[in-house]
Amino acid sequence: MGRVTDHRTPAASASFRFSTNALAASDRLGIFREVFGQKMLRLDMEPFAGHPFQTEAIVRSLPGLNVVWGSNSPFRVSRTRQLLSDGKDDLLLQWADAAGSCTHLGREIALRPRDAVVLSCSDVGSVSFPSSVNLISLGVPRAAVGALLRDADACLGRPVARGSGALGLLMRYVELFRADLEFATAEVQSLAVAHVYDLLAVVLGATRDAAEAADARGLSAARLCAIKEEIDRRATDGDLSLSELSARFRVSPRYVQMLLERGGTTFTEYLLEKRLGCAHRMLRNPRFDSLKISDVAFDSGFADISYFNRAFRDRYGATPSSVRHERKEN
Repeated sequence: MGRVTDHRTPAASASFRFSTNALAASDRLGIFREVFGQKMLRLDMEPFAGHPFQTEAIVRSLPGLNVVWGSNSPFRVSRTRQLLSDGKDDLLLQWADAAGSCTHLGREIALRPRDAVVLSCSDVGSVSFPSSVNLISLGVPRAAVGALLRDADACLGRPVARGSGALGLLMRYVELFRADLEFATAEVQSLAVAHVYDLLAVVLGATRDAAEAADARGLSAARLCAIKEEIDRRATDGDLSLSELSARFRVSPRYVQMLLERGGTTFTEYLLEKRLGCAHRMLRNPRFDSLKISDVAFDSGFADISYFNRAFRDRYGATPSSVRHERKEN
């Protein structure tokens, strides 16, 4: 039957992976609907006419939160009246990288690429994508998030524009859940879920108290995640600076430092560790044997060779040339 992988832990978390690639084309839709749609997600799916059905999906389920990443051929997904019999009343935030449309609570909503929309699982509704699409869905209990919102009903069936900074932070933070978070402790899982609630409340319109709490918890965690991701991505850029990074995220340099310090590091320390790691990998890789040590240092983001040599020796207990020589001998 398709590739379905199920991992469960005593913390009541689970993960599922599903792919239609191992199925005959004639069996894909039926098996997906029965196993994945009806039993796991409680959603129905139908392909657009003339498009063979294909999907790859990952589900992370933690207490109080379900996250789905999907890569699909053109399709329409629905919460039908028949499926409402399960009594599920979650709020579902649906994000997609392609244009689509949504029908919910009597509204017809046009969705641009990277827009999101919030649906009520206690009401019928559907989302359609006429082209291939990558999507992320978040399912949360209405009672858990509703209390954090100024007006939980007002946000239903309305698009969340792709330009929303809070939405971008939420989507970045949710990417952490692709890792094996179900194997984390119950305390870590609970904290991660609480951060998602904070961010979702800010996206949808948090009460004053919830917004203040979110700024100290979920927003800070998401910003730290995004800042580290940006440093990771641009570590070899010799021009990367604290001031540029803070401007990129529209916060003060001191705020960036404060977030990193909460995580047990500083901007300089974190950036140095990433650059040294890059240099070490290059020196251990025969593909870069034609490069001089100075070239490796420059390509890793260092502008001062003496500083690079000192920092490398302090970090690895050996000089760059000896690390390369040891690899060649072995």
